[in-house]
Amino acid sequence: MSGARQDPRHGRETVQSVRPWGDIHMVVRNQPCSVDLTRVKPGGRASLHSHQVRTELFHFIDDGAFLEVDGKIYQPKAHEEFMIYPGMRHRFWAEDKPFRILVVSFGEWTVEDQYRHEDDYGREGQQLVL
Repeated sequence: MSGARQDPRHGRETVQSVRPWGDIHMVVRNQPCSVDLTRVKPGGRASLHSHQVRTELFHFIDDGAFLEVDGKIYQPKAHEEFMIYPGMRHRFWAEDKPFRILVVSFGEWTVEDQYRHEDDYGREGQQLVL
């Protein structure tokens, strides 16, 4: 990976707006992106993979997640965020309880953009299938 990493949110960080009835986490506003809500079951682990084109923002909705990014392990808390840039090898997993992640993808989203480096389910090197 070469060159400076561009912030796809242009410096606009997530804002928490507290209301009398609860709160809103405004993750991305007024920007072209793809958004996925990902649920991970206890014992489930995603492939160690990377992308060449898209940048992903992981917004963890629940506690209980484990995240590996370029060999470093994190235990994100609810509403903690990580920006995953092209070329970064990453995966997430659940041990004892399920969790959810809001995945916001910036840049063109294609199945061809994901490369699996390691996979617990025998899919290493195989193209993503929806």
